[in-house]
Amino acid sequence: MDSETTVRTGEAYVSGALAALDDGARMRLFYELLAEVVESVGLRAYLPQRVTDPVVAAQLEPRALYDIDRAHVTSARVVVAYAGIPSFGVGIEVELAREHAVPVVLVVERERSVSRLLLGNPAVVDVVRFADLDGLRRGLAAALARIAAAAPGATLPVVSDDVVVQRFLASLEQARHLPDGEIAALLRIGELDGEAALTIRDAVATGRLFGAGLRDLVGRYALRGADLGVFVLRDVLERPLADTARAIGLDPRATRKRLENARSHVGLAADAPGADIAQWLVTELIAPPTRALQLHLFSGGHDAA
Repeated sequence: MDSETTVRTGEAYVSGALAALDDGARMRLFYELLAEVVESVGLRAYLPQRVTDPVVAAQLEPRALYDIDRAHVTSARVVVAYAGIPSFGVGIEVELAREHAVPVVLVVERERSVSRLLLGNPAVVDVVRFADLDGLRRGLAAALARIAAAAPGATLPVVSDDVVVQRFLASLEQARHLPDGEIAALLRIGELDGEAALTIRDAVATGRLFGAGLRDLVGRYALRGADLGVFVLRDVLERPLADTARAIGLDPRATRKRLENARSHVGLAADAPGADIAQWLVTELIAPPTRALQLHLFSGGHDAA
């Protein structure tokens, strides 16, 4: 796909039934395929099964699950929803998308019927019906390209700059704090405990790490265990390598290897200089919850996507 039709930034929320599936393993592989397609056009895929899966994360409280998935739906560039299996969760996620002006692309097998209520939801901008996986790949990529092509010409509501600033500051505050229950759930999913987990809790409480940033590291970037702890302590909180190693329980050499691995996992060079890391923290870990407002503010109200 050429550069003019590639979606360059944003997250694609991949929605699909996860509870009470006859063949859960097969469906989870199918959702991973959807993620591959959306990433092939420049989007970051968010799959609930990697974070809030009813089997893998069975201990997650329902309200924490709702808060996590809702945050990703409402800040997404697009929702890709599989409509081949009736699901309360998919319907709720599509409606959340409608409330926040997030476009939805439905995907479904050609022979399967879809609820007219779902098809009629104003958020649904395209329906990709497929007979085989090759057709799915082509159809979904084309639908996402159409969304990308429509974005520059989209009509945006006129909002005064002072209101934009107020919303911007409010969104920063929302990105900064998370409920204690969600932080605990994210640390459990991130397989982190002990001193490192306590340090991260304190960092969120004191504003040195945005709660939304922790959510992204665990959800979007799927950092786990020592990789998560080392990256936050060393690159986000800028603790010395020796202190980081002690908190994680590794020797400095092993800690450095974990850090290099974590950097590569999030798209940084293993030996990235401090300036590059700082830029990444601003554009990827801090800015995403408020990027739309920043673009509006600093581009004079014109869409800069």
